Amino acid sequence: MHSRQGLTGRRGLGYGERLSFSIALVVVSLLWITQDMALWATVLCGVGAVGGTLGVLYFGWRYLRARTDAQ
Repeated sequence: MHSRQGLTGRRGLGYGERLSFSIALVVVSLLWITQDMALWATVLCGVGAVGGTLGVLYFGWRYLRARTDAQ
């Protein structure tokens, strides 16, 4: 039987794509944190930078493990 993949036949995001999004989140958060904003917005940018960094570490590790297991 065929698996149900939707109209595009595309699978979910892989570790490499999630790693890229995490890096982008860190970069954007650090760029915005340099602006003069309200305290709550600065805290939100800090949370985004920390969350993105954790994502980079996690998805980077998973991406490297998936690449070495495939070879």
